[in-house]
Amino acid sequence: MKFIIQTLIATAFMRITCCEEVIYVKKGDEVTLRLDSSEPTVNYLYWSHSNLPQGYLVWLNPMAFWSYTKDKRWEGRLTVFNDALKIKDVREDDFGSIVFKRRTKHDNSAVVVKSFRISKITVSVNSTYSPPLYDETVILSCLVDTPQSHRTPDIYWLSPKEKRLFQTGGKLPVNVRGRDNGLWTCIVVKEHGQDSASVDVTVLDFSPSPEYPLYIPEQSSFSILCPFAPNVFWEQFKSRGDLEVFWDYSPDLFFRHSLNAGKILHFSPKTEELGWRSTGRGINFTADIKKHNLILSKRQWQVEDRGYYRCHLKYGRTRSLHRVVKVEVLQVVSSAGSNLLSGQKVNLTCSLGNPLPKDHWVKWFPPERSITPFLPTGHPDPAVIVIPEAAPSDAGRWRCELWRNDTRLTSAAITLTVSQQSSMWMPISVCGASVIIVVLLILICITWRNRRRKTHRRPYRLCRCKHPKPKEFNRR
Repeated sequence: MKFIIQTLIATAFMRITCCEEVIYVKKGDEVTLRLDSSEPTVNYLYWSHSNLPQGYLVWLNPMAFWSYTKDKRWEGRLTVFNDALKIKDVREDDFGSIVFKRRTKHDNSAVVVKSFRISKITVSVNSTYSPPLYDETVILSCLVDTPQSHRTPDIYWLSPKEKRLFQTGGKLPVNVRGRDNGLWTCIVVKEHGQDSASVDVTVLDFSPSPEYPLYIPEQSSFSILCPFAPNVFWEQFKSRGDLEVFWDYSPDLFFRHSLNAGKILHFSPKTEELGWRSTGRGINFTADIKKHNLILSKRQWQVEDRGYYRCHLKYGRTRSLHRVVKVEVLQVVSSAGSNLLSGQKVNLTCSLGNPLPKDHWVKWFPPERSITPFLPTGHPDPAVIVIPEAAPSDAGRWRCELWRNDTRLTSAAITLTVSQQSSMWMPISVCGASVIIVVLLILICITWRNRRRKTHRRPYRLCRCKHPKPKEFNRR
């Protein structure tokens, strides 16, 4: 008999627990308790809480007016619908059992329709340094308070990139990078459905290096951006202390073989009043630090500036971050220079210094008044066009656009001048005129010299003797 009574009690208890729905919620989040179907408004409806021994959380009378508890612990945090109860900003006192009851006009007691158990999820993130740097380890923890007689739920984590990771012993160690910056979500898989709680992880890192080079027109003013990871600010890097910031440069051909690239600009928050210090080729560059990125600028980019640029953040002697940007400078090169003669043949090349990749192509824009049919296919290189005979109408700005598939990358231009060729009689005429001018100059010089001599000829002297001798005449 005793065994039968214990069995009946156990069966009744199992029915109650089986009908109770467990909802896992993080403190501070909101929870919505939904019924299986909407309840008719002709009934008396009640929502009660185990931590509210007297009265109800919310109740509805046949006049269709919802009334709320006067307990200040729930003031302003309850919202009720016919089929749901929402609790905002869940607090410690909210964890417990909530029961939904219904009573008709003809019933003396309310009947339990559905019961809920609000259980606590605790999620946290711990690291040696806060916030952590790239490749440092953080420990993610997700713990749940599982009610007795309920199965312990399965738990796994979702990264910001929706990658699923399973924890062991309530902890998940992760070597974080910039891509891990954001919300990590703990998923609790229960008997019917799943619940979740999130924690924000901030990782000090740069955004990934760009897949393609940065294309810059020659002689143009341009800035290279080195952005931080999403939701990361300069002040967070600065707060870690013992920080140095610098930019360095490596030529394209030697980037993969150079261990130490040449520094061009250097900055330290400890000596912030000194600003950026330049070395070597950095004299022509300027740098700045904004809220979300580092900036390297130059007014006139040259073909000599092609190569790899790296921004560095260095902490002491052991920890450093960097981001690499490859820079390509586009220029238009003329085989005969920019000053042409009419009828002269010229090749124009839209050049990056090396042959264009297969998925790159060039679009040319001649001067508006040009009527010369240039030949885009007259050269093995598609970036070259041929002008068979330059004409005065070809003078002006020739521009080329560089494209990668359907994406316009940048453009560069060159200005040509075209002069008329001199005829064969022109040199003879010039030479004849020169001879005549020289002869005239010689005659003028001779005439001027003769006149000068006549003007300076000595006059005849008179005799001043005491006894002048008279002239004798011969007489016959």
